[in-house]
Amino acid sequence: MSEKLSIIIPVYNEINHVRSLIKQLRLKSKNRNEIIFVDGNSNDGTKEFLDKSKDVVVVNSKKSRSIQMNTGAGIASNKWLYFLHVDSILPNHFDSFLLKNLMNKNILKCFQLKFDKNNFLLNIASYGTKYNIAWCRGGDQSVFINKSFFGQLGKFDERYLIAEDLVMFRKAYKYGKVIILPEKIITSSRKFLENGIFRTQLHHIIIRFLIFLDFSPNKINSYAARIKNK
Repeated sequence: MSEKLSIIIPVYNEINHVRSLIKQLRLKSKNRNEIIFVDGNSNDGTKEFLDKSKDVVVVNSKKSRSIQMNTGAGIASNKWLYFLHVDSILPNHFDSFLLKNLMNKNILKCFQLKFDKNNFLLNIASYGTKYNIAWCRGGDQSVFINKSFFGQLGKFDERYLIAEDLVMFRKAYKYGKVIILPEKIITSSRKFLENGIFRTQLHHIIIRFLIFLDFSPNKINSYAARIKNK
């Protein structure tokens, strides 16, 4: 029997993206993978739409990416977990790329990144994802990991309200092996466009510095809250 994924997608008020993602996962998967949506108490019809969708698992959780993803991992029936952003566009047969060469269980795989808009600053950011260093990683590249190794790394640190993905990547580099696949996953630039590309990039760089300098989760959360309220 071939290996399958448990695909875990945290969502909150994503009615405009869940339909297309479900269709995409069905069309681009080589295997019949488990699809788990973890809803953070949406109020725009996301949960109601998902409840009516076939062949998906829907679970409620507190609104927090780390908590939502850990909740999904906790009910996953397969040993290979795949954490995915709802606004991603995947390469065809993405699951076959992820499920190749699995002799080493202590691995984390991700794709290189491309934005859905052509912009100089965004192109620079996406270009960096070809390099296999922790600084260039992020959850929008998706996260493929063995359930056992995920547990060994302590799962996603729920103390973080932001950048939990960066913390996970750092631990994976330290205690296992990170593999960057040559195929590209396309991510939405909507948050960059809404908040300003330069401003958003700058804040991402600052948060990375805070993570890599081992600032406490409280300080990182406080910084994120301040910039959100400006």
